[in-house]
Amino acid sequence: PTGPVPKIIDTIANMLPHAALPPPVKPIPQPTISTQPAEVVDQGLVNFIKKMEGFTAKAMWDYKQYSIGYGTKANSATEVITEPEALARLTIEVNKAYQLVKPILPAGTPIGIEQALVDLTYNAGSGWETQSLGAAVKASKWDTVKADILQYNHAGGVVNAGLTARREAEVGWFNAPL
Repeated sequence: PTGPVPKIIDTIANMLPHAALPPPVKPIPQPTISTQPAEVVDQGLVNFIKKMEGFTAKAMWDYKQYSIGYGTKANSATEVITEPEALARLTIEVNKAYQLVKPILPAGTPIGIEQALVDLTYNAGSGWETQSLGAAVKASKWDTVKADILQYNHAGGVVNAGLTARREAEVGWFNAPL
């Protein structure tokens, strides 16, 4: 543009102290949800969990929470996700479970026992770490650990056949890792 008005505006703008001008507004980047799986601690364990949990695109009530995908906690009762997003969430949660288990494992813990404890933590939480199971793990009392894991087969206060099968699979890994 030409003429006296733009020149007057430029002149006034040049007369103002530059410190008085607000900094330019930068757009705030929006978070993106990756559909790529996180680094996997144990692909065999991820495959086992996928098989046990099955894929559910829509959030469903699961005893104490809404679950989605491959058994991860849903963000809402109405959430819907894709299978790639479910896999990404699964691998993130398996890694979180591993990070909770790793500090209490004695050096030289067999991989199958590690896998069993990571799956138990993914499925039932880490409360076991402060119970008799946690003490048995810290003391490397593997027969006690095996017996204690089998006790985590209740849902809603009732023995659950699916959880019983899952716990039996986990203790089977003590001698035959995934």
